[in-house]
Amino acid sequence: MQLNAGVIIKLAVWSFLVGLLLYWLEWSPGDVYGWLANKIATLWDWLVGSGLQYVLLGATIVVPVYLIMQFKNRRRRG
Repeated sequence: MQLNAGVIIKLAVWSFLVGLLLYWLEWSPGDVYGWLANKIATLWDWLVGSGLQYVLLGATIVVPVYLIMQFKNRRRRG
């Protein structure tokens, strides 16, 4: 992915439109982040009882290592 003027303009337009929608709904950034954090906490509570917490715990190590290795491989090829 390249960050060029077209991408920056698209991001600015989408950011403006989403901001307008949030303003129209009278939601603050804190409301959105609070809702998201609450959903993640609820999901975590559900997963703790199922034993999947260990999968998520392992993923906190495996996924970043995988992403770093992919980034390094792309830099070597490109």
